[in-house]
Amino acid sequence: MANLFIQSAYRNLDAKGRLLLPPEYRDALLAAGDGSFWLTIGLYGGLKAYMPADWEAIVEKLNSVPLPSMKLSHVKTKLLGLAQRMVPDAQGRIRIPQPLMRAAGLQKDVVLVGMADKFEIWDQARFDALLVEDVSDEVAACHLDIAL
Repeated sequence: MANLFIQSAYRNLDAKGRLLLPPEYRDALLAAGDGSFWLTIGLYGGLKAYMPADWEAIVEKLNSVPLPSMKLSHVKTKLLGLAQRMVPDAQGRIRIPQPLMRAAGLQKDVVLVGMADKFEIWDQARFDALLVEDVSDEVAACHLDIAL
């Protein structure tokens, strides 16, 4: 797996809900295909951006797994129902649809967070709150040894 998205970038949404992607992200998207990606909600806040092939695998998996409860079915509805294929314009901007902006609580100031094979888009205030959250007990409990 290539580490396509490994940096974070602080950006502002314009009045039309457009977001300028960092040049490194645009280059990675173009190197991997036509520059498009899929954007949907994250389960814990923010939005998640997936490469087309990765998104196809997620859709296939969601369609093949039985969802035994109404809540799990709602997860599928949210992930697939709000998903949008995004194609940056000539300036490298995307227009985030209002339903996704509302679901993620995006205001003017946002953070794009590289997650290796995908990236996330967070409202800056929500992301800043994550940065101060202490997760050391959870990391220790799952025996995650990544030399932090």
